[in-house]
Amino acid sequence: MKDNCNREIKHIRFSITSKCNYNCVYCDKEGFIPKTSELALEEITKLCKILAEILNVTRIKFTGGEPLCRNEIVKIIKNVSDLHLYKDISMTTNGALLYDKAEELYNAGLNRINVSLGSLKPEIYKKIYGSDSLDKVLEGLQKANQLGFNPIKLNFVLMKGINDNELEDMIDFCAKNGFVLQLIELHQVSEVIGGNGDFYDNYHLDVKPIIEELESKAEKILVRGSMQNRKVFILPNSAIIETITPSHEFCMGCTKLRVGCDGNLFGCLYRSDLGKNLKQALKNHYSLEKYEQIVKQVVDSREPYF
Repeated sequence: MKDNCNREIKHIRFSITSKCNYNCVYCDKEGFIPKTSELALEEITKLCKILAEILNVTRIKFTGGEPLCRNEIVKIIKNVSDLHLYKDISMTTNGALLYDKAEELYNAGLNRINVSLGSLKPEIYKKIYGSDSLDKVLEGLQKANQLGFNPIKLNFVLMKGINDNELEDMIDFCAKNGFVLQLIELHQVSEVIGGNGDFYDNYHLDVKPIIEELESKAEKILVRGSMQNRKVFILPNSAIIETITPSHEFCMGCTKLRVGCDGNLFGCLYRSDLGKNLKQALKNHYSLEKYEQIVKQVVDSREPYF
């Protein structure tokens, strides 16, 4: 299914809880605030099946809040894996509970993970996330690596005066461990959830000069055309760095549809207010054609934000 800008929906980003055990300074709440209760396990499974059948997508990423705070997380992964509709099941996590749950998740069918890691220094880590869990996160990463999660990506949100002096250390850390570094430019938070104006103004750092430097050093440069035209740099030390920068081009390459933990289906991180909540529809057991009409309305609401 394509939107009015001829962008085909290729994957789903599904929040399964708004609960979180961290208090991140840059939290964007996945672009929405729940209006009703969280979807039940059966509703999540059913909606994943419906979206795969309507959109013919085979990739899904589970998020939160913090998805590992959801008690049924392993069962959610197992149920979706057992649908045999998704070839790529991934998760974004802060990693604090990863060590304890990694093996169960892997056995349930989770293929890969993104772990938020804004610093390798305990005091800076605590400043960013409000938690002393760095050592636990690093243990979880090593365990996930040993189990065979591939790729493991580290989300590094660059912030002026906080962690901008750690980029080289983070690149080396990823090269040594075989992780992919996702270098993320701090973005403004949607007004739908209250924005982050002062924080953004104080800590935003333009990553264009960094990208230019990476271009000069890289042995190979790729462009992920199926993922918002993100540039990927492969450095001489084998480090792989993927760059995520908010821009018009970024929006024009967007191919994802989002689901909030309460069943709100929406097409843009910045416009969850244009979504359609499917919680009641799931209770009413609509036909697939009826769901397709709702999904089409949401897809048609998408437009480049920048």
